[in-house]
Amino acid sequence: MIQKNKIKSLASAFIPMLFLTTKVNAQIGLGVPNPTNPVEIKTDAGNIVVDNSGKMGVLVPAPKVAIDLRSGTNGSVAIGNTDKTAAQAGSGALRYVASPAIGVKGYLEFSDGTNWVSFYPKGKPRIVVMASKTTQDTYVFESGTPSEIGTKSGIVQRRSSYLTNWTEILDSDSGVPNTNFNPATGEFVAPRAGVYFATFTFALQASQVNTGSNNQTEAIWEVRNPAGTITQRVKTNNGYSSDTGSSPNKIPVGSACTVSVYLNKGDKLRPFTWITVAFSDSTVSQFDTSSSGVYNALTIVEQ
Repeated sequence: MIQKNKIKSLASAFIPMLFLTTKVNAQIGLGVPNPTNPVEIKTDAGNIVVDNSGKMGVLVPAPKVAIDLRSGTNGSVAIGNTDKTAAQAGSGALRYVASPAIGVKGYLEFSDGTNWVSFYPKGKPRIVVMASKTTQDTYVFESGTPSEIGTKSGIVQRRSSYLTNWTEILDSDSGVPNTNFNPATGEFVAPRAGVYFATFTFALQASQVNTGSNNQTEAIWEVRNPAGTITQRVKTNNGYSSDTGSSPNKIPVGSACTVSVYLNKGDKLRPFTWITVAFSDSTVSQFDTSSSGVYNALTIVEQ
């Protein structure tokens, strides 16, 4: 009976000590004699802490987010690149790409779970569209003769014609492939408001230029709002000699138009032409599609 009482007394004294020891060991201090957080590490610049809710503060005594670097003295963070796909890295992952882009030596990207997306407005350019034209396809949309409206092969004289069926080279938003440009129609739809730099060129096969004083080729950018109403038209007019003489006196003609234009979200930007260089209104001029269409090009860059 005496032995039992001794055992009970020892147990009563040991159990509280066990809980006390567990509580003390739950707080780890490296260079900190009496840590007040579960983890505290002393450095020359200040302490690194992990509080009871799992938040980490680097030189921040009371972190407010998962990792708080806002010490006010040295809160930068460094990350590197990865060869993982955006899906493998998962949504919210960050990486630094050291490869140079236009105007920069490197840039940050984040994963949206499917693609690596570049940060903007700094870093890689935002919207970039590039296309070339190797077909003869156009669409007459303004004519005094309603029956002429429609798809054509080449440019009909003295008719407003959209340039259609482009070969898309690039259509990207901050490096991510996109569908802002429709190569079949030649129409670009602004995904957000901003200033866009746009240029397009076209060249026609060499031919005789008609007799008269109003020979010209017009390259025109047209802006329509989401409802389809024309809000702007900007054109370049190139004039040519009044008469090249009889065959085989032929010259190549063409034009180009470059604009910086403000577009609202949903506005449509589209190139078209109006020319008068042939001997007859019914004449159809053909594009010079030699050298893979290098003379017929389109570029749009968000500023």
